[in-house]
Amino acid sequence: SSDLDPLFPFGYGLSYTTFDYSGLKTAKADDGGLDVTVAIKNTGRVDSDEVAQVYLGAPSDVPDGVQFPVRALVAFDRVNIPSGETRTVTLHVAPRQLQYWSTKEQKWATTSGARTISVGGSSRSLPLHTEVDAQKM
Repeated sequence: SSDLDPLFPFGYGLSYTTFDYSGLKTAKADDGGLDVTVAIKNTGRVDSDEVAQVYLGAPSDVPDGVQFPVRALVAFDRVNIPSGETRTVTLHVAPRQLQYWSTKEQKWATTSGARTISVGGSSRSLPLHTEVDAQKM
């Protein structure tokens, strides 16, 4: 059943400190994908690693017969951030992550419509959100 919640979400319990996310920006990448940039501040007292994660929501315009997850992990990176410092991280979302396999056309197709980009340190802690349309980037 899809309504089961995992006991520990992806990224849970990896750190002994706290982090604050801000300044979310998205830009079309040279390869047709997406670059997601975010500032992460270590607000705790311990130098630590954070695993920044980018999730992509289902498109607002879903083609007939195509299924999308509510939210899919499309990029992540581990970054070391000393206590009290801020690191700006750019995570790359590959072009294929913005596409789906069209059985009708027998090829990869780019979705149309808005998709939500969510960024944070675990699948249950995604403080930043923005919308993108892969066909209008």
